[in-house]
Parts: sequence; C-alpha cells; structure tokens
Amino acid sequence: MKFSICSWTFGNVPIEKVMKFVAQAGYDAIEIRAAVNEYNWKELLRLSKELSLEIGGLTGDTGWPREEQDLANRYETNRKSAIDYFKRQIEAAKEVEASYLVVCPSAVGKSAPMGNPGEDWKWAVDSVQQLTDKACELDITLVIEPLNRYESCIVNTAEHALKFVQEVGHPKVKTLLDSYHMNMEEKDMKTPFLTVKDHLEILHVADSNRQALGRGHINFAEFVTGYKQAAFDGTVVVECSAPGPNPFQADKGMPAMELIYTYATESLLFLKQHFN
Repeated sequence: MKFSICSWTFGNVPIEKVMKFVAQAGYDAIEIRAAVNEYNWKELLRLSKELSLEIGGLTGDTGWPREEQDLANRYETNRKSAIDYFKRQIEAAKEVEASYLVVCPSAVGKSAPMGNPGEDWKWAVDSVQQLTDKACELDITLVIEPLNRYESCIVNTAEHALKFVQEVGHPKVKTLLDSYHMNMEEKDMKTPFLTVKDHLEILHVADSNRQALGRGHINFAEFVTGYKQAAFDGTVVVECSAPGPNPFQADKGMPAMELIYTYATESLLFLKQHFN
C-alpha cells in the first residue's frame, strides 16, 4: 500500500514547494492537479525523481461554472471542449509517468442537472467513452470519482459509480472511494467497498469535517475492514482541506493554510498506524 496526497489542497503554494514538503513528510507519492497550462510537466517529472517522490496520478481539472470543462454539459460544443481538455490531461499524466487521472463526470460544484432526467448522465457516459482510446493508447487509467450531492448532480455513491463504469464499459475506466463523500452519501463505510471492489483503483481520505484523519467522526476501523474485505492494496490519497468558507477554493489565507501542513503530517501518521 502506498500513501499519497493531493496537491490542490495546498492552494496557491508553488508546486515545487509542495512536492518538497510532501517528500520530506514521508509520503510515497503525490496526486497533482491536472492544470495542463500551469506547469512544466517535464520539470515536475525531473523534480519527482530527484525527491524520490512518485507522481501517482493527476486530479482532473474541472470546476463549475467553467462549462467548457464539463463532460456532462448540455451543449455539444462545451462537451467537445471538455473532451479535448481531458485528453490533454491524459497526455500530461503520461508525461510525468503517472498511472491514472481522476475524472469527475460532471464539473465539480455542478449540483443541479442541466437536462431532462437522465440526460446529464448520458452526456457524461458518452464523453468518457470518447476519452478511452487516448487512455488506452497512453496506458492511463481513468478513475471516476463519486462526489457528494452538493458537489455533483450525477455520480454520488458507490452504486452510481459502479453503474457508470459498467455503462462506459472499458477496462481503462475504474473508480475510487472517498471517505469524506462516503460519510455523507453511504449508509456505512464498509458496504461501498464490496460494491465496487472489482473496479476500485485508489482511495481518497479525509475526515468528516475534511480535516486530518482522526479530527472528525468517521469510523475508519469500518473503512479499513471494507478495503480489506475488498482485497484493496493500492494507493491511499489524503485530501484534507483548510477550514474556512468557499469549499471550492483551496486557499483560505493565513493562518488557516498553515493547518494544511499539520493535517498532512497527522494524516500520514494515522495511515501508518491504522491502514498498514
């Protein structure tokens, strides 16, 4: 089992500084936001090798109301733009020798559908299907992420994720489970693992308040039982965020952002004590 952390949670901190901290903290890997125009990907690969820090995957870059990045948009021109942008993200993942790209089928923060019942879902399935050739060509796994109902209008639970992956119907399309979203949408922390076990690629973790593991009320003993029963032995990715308003903006300003370093350190210690 490998332990990783999401770079986007560090807000506006330069990615080079984030990578150096993550490596020094003792993480095995990092998941970098796939903002393709913001980084010199060759330089990030060089730095990762210098730090002995694997770039395990990329967090898909999509956010509401940027309709041109929404794979489930009602307008075909926007969906085409989103598909083209995600293909570039797949290419970036390959460039840094990552193995996966996290894909939210509907732009993060889009909590209400745009079409008639079922239309947003069909648009998203079709869009992801149009990414599979590129993913297969470059050997990048597309990881569908279920988000809570306040952040997504279509894929919210493990059952939704299973149905979505099965409808896309491609071996390079899998899913993840996220303890923070599970806490809101699932009846318990174990059953979802049994639901998606054959399609589970990675895990995202944060506590119920999206702070460090152990600072909220999630039953991680049950979570651990779930992944053991599902025979999961992949990468666990910490995705805590600083406290404060605007959940879709990572940088909360000082002194809140100082807590990110504390959360990262505490969460890694928690993972090593309870997950291995």
